[in-house]
Amino acid sequence: MLIESITTEAANDGIDKVTEAVRKAMRDVLRPTEDRLAKLMAKAAVAAATAMYMNVQTIADLGKHNAVEIYNEARVKAATYLKERDGSE
Repeated sequence: MLIESITTEAANDGIDKVTEAVRKAMRDVLRPTEDRLAKLMAKAAVAAATAMYMNVQTIADLGKHNAVEIYNEARVKAATYLKERDGSE
């Protein structure tokens, strides 16, 4: 009974060490991908914000006085579009 307890405890300790090593290895492997995705998302956010302000400015330059209202309507339509499910999913 004592030997069985010691064996079980040793096995659990071994599993903990293996689990820790696997987690560290996975973190090391996934970190570059996570960093790359974060950079891409930041670039996409800057591009989207630039496009938004350029569109508002263009609308204003065309003499429309309700550029903010047009922007808000477009934003609602964009949110609706993003909520739609793609047929290929």
